[in-house]
Amino acid sequence: INVNLTRRAVTLLILAALVGALAAYLAWNHGQAVAAERQAQLRAVGSMRLFYQTQATVTAGNALDACADGYHMASLWEILEPSNLQYDTVLGYTAADSGEGPPVWGGFGDYGWVRTGNVSDVSATAGLANCAIWTSSIGGQSGTTAALPWNWTAGLSNVHVWDVVTWPCSTELRVWCVED
Repeated sequence: INVNLTRRAVTLLILAALVGALAAYLAWNHGQAVAAERQAQLRAVGSMRLFYQTQATVTAGNALDACADGYHMASLWEILEPSNLQYDTVLGYTAADSGEGPPVWGGFGDYGWVRTGNVSDVSATAGLANCAIWTSSIGGQSGTTAALPWNWTAGLSNVHVWDVVTWPCSTELRVWCVED
């Protein structure tokens, strides 16, 4: 097969290929821009940061690894004001009347390990104790836990709306997790 192409035909073919490549690039880039814009709109419409309390219980030495991908063990200061957060009812533990919110304290099982922001500590002081920065599961050492109180009129050891106490590091409790 012998193909004789003139300069004009070669130029037109090259130009058509360039126009096609440019159109494909613009269409692909537009798709990415639309996806990024949609993601920004979803965040702006009121999508709040998610948090939850794990369904499974773990000793304190396993608390740092208890949260799902995209979440980490929460510091009390990250979840202090739960009305500014959205509870993840798919991943999180719920009680009979939780609705779309977190469970409340109904016994020691509803307390969850929570980070303190403190240096390594194993004392029995809530807010300080952190089971040697969540590496210890020894019964004689303590870590801080938090729960939302069930009795709204009792004088508990509240930090804002949270009831905070220490538990031995060997206790199996849920973990408070917050979105990365």
